[in-house]
Amino acid sequence: MHTWKKKLVVSQLALACTLAITSQANASTDISGTTYTTFAHYNDASYADGVYYDGYVGWNNYDTDSIYNGDIYPVINNATVNGVISTYYLDDGLSTNTNNNSLTIKNSTIHGMVTSECMTTDCTNRTGTDYYYDRLAMNVINSTIDDNYEHYTYNGTYNDAADTHVVDVYNLGTAITLDQEVDLSISANSHVAGITLTQGYEWADIDDNTVSTGVNSSEVFNNTIAVSDSTVTSGSWSDEGTTGWFGNTSNASDYNGNGWNADDIALAVIAHPDADNAMQTTATFDNSTLMGDVLFSSNFDENFFPNGADTYRDTDADLDTNGWDGTDRLDLTLNNGSKWVGAAMSVHQVDLGTDANGDGVFEKTVDTDGDGILDATTPDGVYDSYAAGTEATATLIDITANSLWPDSTYGIDSDTTSYDENGHVVGNAVYQSGLFNVTLNTGSQWDTTKTSLIDTLSINSGSVVNVGDSILISDTIGLTGGSALNINEDGHVATDTLSIDNSTVTIADDVSAGWSVGSAALYANTINVTNNGVLDVGNSTGNALQVDTLNLTSYTDAYNHVNAGVFDINSNNYVLDADLTNDRTNDESQSNYGYGVIAMNSDGHLTINGNGDSDTSGDQSEVDNYGDHVAAATGNYKVRIDNATGAGSVADYKGNELVYVNDANSTATFSAANKADLGAYTYQAQQQGNTVVLQQMELTDYANMALSIPSANTNIWNLEQDTVGTRLTNARHGLVDNGGAWVSYFGGSFDADNGTINYDQDVNGIMVGVDSKIDGNNAKWIVGAAAGFAKGDMSDRTGQVDQDSQTAYIYSSAHFANNIFVDGNLSYSHFNNDLTANMSNGQYVDGSTSSDAWGFGLKLGYDLKLGDAGYVTPYGSVSGLFQSGDDYKLSNDMKVDGQSYDSMRYELGVDAGYTFAYSDDQALTPYFKLAYVYDDSNNDSDVNGDSIDNGVEGSAVRVGLGTQFSFTKNFSAYTDANYLGGGDVDQDWSANVGVKYTW
Repeated sequence: MHTWKKKLVVSQLALACTLAITSQANASTDISGTTYTTFAHYNDASYADGVYYDGYVGWNNYDTDSIYNGDIYPVINNATVNGVISTYYLDDGLSTNTNNNSLTIKNSTIHGMVTSECMTTDCTNRTGTDYYYDRLAMNVINSTIDDNYEHYTYNGTYNDAADTHVVDVYNLGTAITLDQEVDLSISANSHVAGITLTQGYEWADIDDNTVSTGVNSSEVFNNTIAVSDSTVTSGSWSDEGTTGWFGNTSNASDYNGNGWNADDIALAVIAHPDADNAMQTTATFDNSTLMGDVLFSSNFDENFFPNGADTYRDTDADLDTNGWDGTDRLDLTLNNGSKWVGAAMSVHQVDLGTDANGDGVFEKTVDTDGDGILDATTPDGVYDSYAAGTEATATLIDITANSLWPDSTYGIDSDTTSYDENGHVVGNAVYQSGLFNVTLNTGSQWDTTKTSLIDTLSINSGSVVNVGDSILISDTIGLTGGSALNINEDGHVATDTLSIDNSTVTIADDVSAGWSVGSAALYANTINVTNNGVLDVGNSTGNALQVDTLNLTSYTDAYNHVNAGVFDINSNNYVLDADLTNDRTNDESQSNYGYGVIAMNSDGHLTINGNGDSDTSGDQSEVDNYGDHVAAATGNYKVRIDNATGAGSVADYKGNELVYVNDANSTATFSAANKADLGAYTYQAQQQGNTVVLQQMELTDYANMALSIPSANTNIWNLEQDTVGTRLTNARHGLVDNGGAWVSYFGGSFDADNGTINYDQDVNGIMVGVDSKIDGNNAKWIVGAAAGFAKGDMSDRTGQVDQDSQTAYIYSSAHFANNIFVDGNLSYSHFNNDLTANMSNGQYVDGSTSSDAWGFGLKLGYDLKLGDAGYVTPYGSVSGLFQSGDDYKLSNDMKVDGQSYDSMRYELGVDAGYTFAYSDDQALTPYFKLAYVYDDSNNDSDVNGDSIDNGVEGSAVRVGLGTQFSFTKNFSAYTDANYLGGGDVDQDWSANVGVKYTW
């Protein structure tokens, strides 16, 4: 176990600067409750003129169980600190130690930073004491560390001359910069401007595995970061005082958001390139905010051979080992609504070469092509920059792949084949020096910026990742539990495998995408969609999604419900240059019954071309051949139509192609997932060979209601006709009726079905009338007038119509001496109808219409007397209602032209009754009715330019019972009930209850 034998990293993020100042010899001071500055100027008898550092933390019982003293007691509460706090002397290795290796900052503000580095030129070498190998426990509680302390300055006089000093600290690191193992806790509304963790020591291997004495160290340099209810922002490595707006300088936490910028990094985890051990860090944010980039730097361990090496184990010179490497890791997790804005950067450190004169220019010292011109630099053993991606190798000798390489891996020419493998893609599996994994749980959110390069991205339990004006590259991306990945304008996502489980991936309409793989909004070799997951390509361009295999499958739960994955193309005319696959069948008796769902609007279209991958052997290189005998679509699918509208004629929808599989070898089956309301009709998908088209079905709920309104109006009028007829029939039977005033309730229930329209209707109303008896030369007349008011409630499925009607009648009846009678009436009616319904997509629809109608009724019959009290009355009648309505349009744009709707009713029947007289003033007359009824209403209505039959007709039988009771000579009551069934409209029941007062 030792510190680095080689020079430390000199890149900006990992550089540790030792200041040209010294420290005072002080015992640790508890600075809680005070304002404290870690730098001080002295020019007295005790100290030479200069700046001194007083910022080391340490326990104040150092003489007992510590080797070195500090300046500040490491429990800081309710304090304000200006400057830099160092943990360099905090730890100790004595067996008598009773102190924790811990630093607690609580309820305090640190204008500056915390570092583990030596801050002075007089630091004691701690080698051999194990002084710094214990883990640091650092707790930041309800505190701020803002990284805004840029300089310590002193301007005064000394010995009658100007005395001025400045110490720059802006480039020492971010708010927390540590090179030791740490358990870092940030909690309770704390704010930290940047965390930088580097690998400050190692547990060395013994030699390497090319020799027999080699022993691999299994130690791991571990860090944990736990942030709860707090904020971590970017820090700064620059002098923020050099720029500003209107006199206000920048802050360390400011985020630029453009390109590579060390000052945008909120969390840096940097493994040392010369380490023999892995550096593994877990960072968990709980209900917290991360504002800035996260950088993960990883190089192969010191005793690793990425191109292979020869070991002592055999006598040949063949490469037979990769050596030893502990895999570095950064596992970043966002929990409980945490929010991150920034990029995730995987990098490795590189040696750019030699800068002989320190001017920042790396001199050319090597002639690589022998042309006499120096064209390359010579590495100097100093890592001085970063390159994208961790280190990786595809030369897998005695190690196995642990990741995938976005740019693919390429072959090396073999002298055993005539084919030139060199430079051709052979795969993507590599061994990487480090893995960077990001996980979002429980409603957390990541808004990506710049370019992010990671290994796995897991988006779980309602979390969201938004990719806009940025690039996200991850080996695998998985979404579960109602999560979302949104690819917005100028956003690009690339992955090998994208899995969408009960979650949604959306490509916005305004994404920017070119035809190349690199410019696709979403690139994936394989996309798996299941369990109500959705891949929504919106109305983006066809090349926005580039995928090789789209596996659209399903999951069947314990209740035998199929939960399918959905590919939603909206209104896109989409060409899928990928194989559409699943292993499901449409046979419900099979264990693998299930399906994927293709969703679209009625104006969308999907062409499935397949990916063109060859079924020939992989060593023939070119793998994108046309006519490869691999089916473009396999499995079982349902096609769902998502939109709904009242606009459009039948010609606009019927038979329209939805899906075309451009492969005669396709075995895929397609069926309807739903019915969609389009215009006046519902439509569903129907497979016809290798195409899927729109199949016309029944009327929509709103069209059905609109077309049923005239018939329902007629039903109300027919009940009013029966009410007037009952009044006139009762006048001919029972006690003498000289005319009078009457009022009657009427109601009924109807069930209509003509094969096109369907509805149920309930009606309730009241009529009032007045009439008088007139004796003529040949007949006795009753002449009167009446008014009717009714409300109807019509419905079918989601359709509903509220009806109001008002009717005025004049009526008469002539009863001749030979017992023949003639009844007649004329009427005017006004109907108001308010329609509501829900469309197939759940959208609410409403509309209203009114109509006027004229009607008549004529009845001819003969009263056959049976003794003094009984009668049998055969009769025949005809009635008609003639409606005219206005043009109207529903809220979903369905148009109904004004319809003239004519309805005729013909009836032949017989009434029979008997009057029981109790006195001259009281009598009871029960009666029975039986009739044949024929309705003739042959009508068509124009909806969206299409003529649709909404007439009702047919033969029916009427059966009725009633009674009239005279309480006195002048006052009586009556009631009857009827059933009429057999035609297009069945009258399940009707009732009429009234009273009359005769003159």
